[in-house]
Amino acid sequence: MIISGRTLIFVIACICIIPLALATSGRALFLPATARLYTRTGQYPEVVYVPHYTEGPNLTARSAVLIEATTGTVVYGKKEHMRMHPASTTKIMTALLAIELGDTESIVVVSGKAAGTPGSSLWLKKGQRIRLEDLIYGTMLRSGNDGSVAIAEHIAGSVSNFVRMMNLKARKLGAVNTRFTNPHGLTEPNHYSTAFDLALMARYGLKYPLFADIVSTREADVVLTKDESREKRRLANTNWLLWSFEGADGVKTGTTAAAGYCLVASATRCGVQFVSVVLDSNARWSDSARLLSYAFDRFQVMTFAKKGRPLTKIRIEGGMESEVTVVPLDDMRLIVPRDLAHLVEERIVLDEPLVAPVSSGQTIGRLVIVFDKDELAGVDLVAQTGVARSTLPRLIIRKLKDTVRK
Repeated sequence: MIISGRTLIFVIACICIIPLALATSGRALFLPATARLYTRTGQYPEVVYVPHYTEGPNLTARSAVLIEATTGTVVYGKKEHMRMHPASTTKIMTALLAIELGDTESIVVVSGKAAGTPGSSLWLKKGQRIRLEDLIYGTMLRSGNDGSVAIAEHIAGSVSNFVRMMNLKARKLGAVNTRFTNPHGLTEPNHYSTAFDLALMARYGLKYPLFADIVSTREADVVLTKDESREKRRLANTNWLLWSFEGADGVKTGTTAAAGYCLVASATRCGVQFVSVVLDSNARWSDSARLLSYAFDRFQVMTFAKKGRPLTKIRIEGGMESEVTVVPLDDMRLIVPRDLAHLVEERIVLDEPLVAPVSSGQTIGRLVIVFDKDELAGVDLVAQTGVARSTLPRLIIRKLKDTVRK
């Protein structure tokens, strides 16, 4: 039995599954079709691609991706699974592990190896002491390679141990085309990632309040001590988008000769957050701004259901009540392109005609979103309360209670 709901003025992601085949090297051979319908890959089961996701703003970047942070929906991609040098965007993973595994109030003692790390630097000196949280700020804002090594040694005892943790975490996040050989991003032959994988890492990191606070900070003070001396430094974020784009709130720059100019960026407006990644870009600031503007202009996040919140009432036969309130078992939050508004409708599909008795929490049907007559997504609906079968004794007792109340 199907009960049609209101026709919505938005379109949502189709859950047609198209496998993403990988060669033994891990390189993508087949990508989601850029058809009218939304697609979801077999390789990344939680990731949905909007229709025509390769169409978007013109970019100078060799590789790029744009996702909505909450759902992970890909709204634009340009060679997003191509392995690239990630440069200092590597430090996203370094910061994640430091936050997850470290005590941010603990004191890090800078080693000679950390202090001698080449490239972008916090100018750490051997024997200096710094709070781990300050070190994470310094590593992300100023992109200190020396800070990355200090974090790795503090968390894992050695850089090699920390790198193993980085790769394990990448796999757990589904970043299957990523391999790290260091915690900072200096170019090495087997150190690589993709725009898509970096977006996954950033999306995951932004769920942590401390990570989100760090990557959105324009300037911060950190304190270093050694013996009796105490040094306070003011650090400015290398991500200039934080000063120039409305709602910008992250994430990390990266630059090397091999990688070119890279930027993992994020921005939030009206409670909706998008994450963009541009790799090997000739104009990373304008490329990122174009992507994020495109997202806010062309897409809207629509919440169809919230877990545990009453959705509607369903008529029930033979019960002591004529209706039962139903609630969804999970959220249904989807990306809605504005220009395909006419193709969507919402329905409630019952498992069978609803007859009493019904117990609290009993699954009685699904909320289904239909796109161009094809089912795209659904969530189970359960009874909020139980409804007993209507019997003569129960009816008499209810009548007596009603009489007493009067």
